[in-house]
Amino acid sequence: MYTEHGVTRQAGKTYISMVSYLALFVVLCAGVYSVLIYFFEYQSQIDWWLVTIYGFLAALCYFFFIVNDLGAKKLKRRAMPMGFLLGFVALMLVTCSFVFHIPNNLSWYVAGVLLIVGYSTSAYGLVEWAKYHMRKQQSMLHESLTDELTGLYNRRAFALNSGRELKFSTEAGSDFSVMILDIDDFKPINDQYGHAVGDQVLQQLSRLLENYTRTADSVYRWGGEEFVILMPVTGLFEANQVAHKVINKVAEKTFQVDYEMFLKLTISAGLAQWLPGESIVNDTLVRADKALYKAKANGKNNVVVADYLDSHNMNPNTSSVQQKIK
Repeated sequence: MYTEHGVTRQAGKTYISMVSYLALFVVLCAGVYSVLIYFFEYQSQIDWWLVTIYGFLAALCYFFFIVNDLGAKKLKRRAMPMGFLLGFVALMLVTCSFVFHIPNNLSWYVAGVLLIVGYSTSAYGLVEWAKYHMRKQQSMLHESLTDELTGLYNRRAFALNSGRELKFSTEAGSDFSVMILDIDDFKPINDQYGHAVGDQVLQQLSRLLENYTRTADSVYRWGGEEFVILMPVTGLFEANQVAHKVINKVAEKTFQVDYEMFLKLTISAGLAQWLPGESIVNDTLVRADKALYKAKANGKNNVVVADYLDSHNMNPNTSSVQQKIK
């Protein structure tokens, strides 16, 4: 939120910048005029129409220099405005060629060289500007698709990726499985040690999930201490192996927090394989969530595979996943 003081300070900076640009304009014009009047004489007949036209083009070029330079300060890339500044000097020389008697079209040759250098510099600046905005867009897209705390994909990314991964699996004539995981007894950790410790645990667990899932799998933070893993081209047998590997690695790991605190955790997992005609979120993931609750009820720190019969007996009011989606 902008404060009155911040707005006043920004207005002051803008005023100083405009004064600086005006001073530079006056210095350049006076400098060129002083050099020309010292070495050359006025023409006997001055074509004021051409002077006006090229003078206007020079002023327009300087205006573009100001506009681009104001933006370039933020980008820390000033090649494009420097190109416009060189173009301004070149057009100013052309304008003066109609006022002073300069032999052998010297001003046109010098202006031509300046314009070539100016165009080249502006072209380079344009490329850099395009690269900057491309990186900016990629960064914004990445931020919109990742969880700020863990760096994992978020639900928006899940909505984008799940359909594509499912399409790839079905076109390959293969299976597609979904795993949902939840940290066992995570609330007492937050209550006893604070949310800062809980956040560090979530971050460490996220790195572990990325390290011990396969390259083709994608890990998502679903919310709180829940995570979802999409497993394309994977049937329940292989998905079950991966799930057991993950929960065993979590159980073996000692989570170190603040150098002096060591915690042991376990997680539970529910697995479901996509069935033709199902919605991944509203059907497959719901069955996986039911399997997760069975894993919790069976003593935690284990994996339960969803029952195929659940796909024909959905009760949307019994699933926390579906309630969250709503």
